[in-house]
Amino acid sequence: NFIMPSVALGYYVTPAVMRLTRTGMLEVLASDYIRTARAKGLRPPVVLFKHALRNAIIPVVSLAAVQFGFMLGGSIVIETIFAINGLGYLAWESIQRGDLPVMQAIVLILACFYIVLTYLADMLNAFLDPRIRVA
Repeated sequence: NFIMPSVALGYYVTPAVMRLTRTGMLEVLASDYIRTARAKGLRPPVVLFKHALRNAIIPVVSLAAVQFGFMLGGSIVIETIFAINGLGYLAWESIQRGDLPVMQAIVLILACFYIVLTYLADMLNAFLDPRIRVA
């Protein structure tokens, strides 16, 4: 029931996240501390997941939060096409009817959700990289 809308909504976001993850991993795997970890005799899964992925995922978390916020805006089109009752469909109906208070409420909800996502991404980045300080 929700497979096609999910694929349609995630189709735009997935390649950007994959490219950024690949680029980050290649950059981190070429660094000196990864070479040192391998020279110390750490197993490859430990090197990949504990050392490399933790540092390579930092820009991916920021991008994923921003892209998830954009997906909420894109859900208006997806919900209209697939006739799913949700916030996007309500937004489309309020635009067609000219219902200004509902449109304002939807914009406010989406803006608050976007702010919360960005804040959570910053907190997760601070957890992943101790060099990032929370002021």
